[in-house]
Amino acid sequence: MSVGRIVILIGALLMAMTGFSQEAPKGKLIYCSYSCNRHAGLGKSYCELIADEGKEPQIVVSLYNDCHFRDAVKKTFTVTAAEVEKMRQLLEKGEVYKLDGYNHDEQLEGGATYRIYQEYLFEGTVIKVNATWSGHEIKPEAMSAYAMIENFFDPWREQVETKD
Repeated sequence: MSVGRIVILIGALLMAMTGFSQEAPKGKLIYCSYSCNRHAGLGKSYCELIADEGKEPQIVVSLYNDCHFRDAVKKTFTVTAAEVEKMRQLLEKGEVYKLDGYNHDEQLEGGATYRIYQEYLFEGTVIKVNATWSGHEIKPEAMSAYAMIENFFDPWREQVETKD
């Protein structure tokens, strides 16, 4: 076997191991969140969709946790199964699952660390999708997925921010 073919095979194997050839997770979306942890005492804010089996789905908006400059705010909203399905479809259409395992940290002073995270329940197994990053040279797909998820949560986040 030639060196070129070996390199191609190793590359294909690495792509398969790192998730580039993954399919969309099967099963029920039971959790989805995005978060931004702002360094230098600016706090962590996040929104999460919780859709555990046998419970009403909820959205939690938690803002300014551990912030040195303002009080934390947290509110929980009950949502419908249709909202959970809308999020599942957005995640699938946006191919967010392809970001599983993405971890980019440029070790910047200050700045922020971003995270998107999902869980799916399929035949008793929880399938997790996790990506985190900090810095300037971020995958455009990660930034796009974050913006899409953030946009989904905006109506609930706005209700919490306007009461502050």
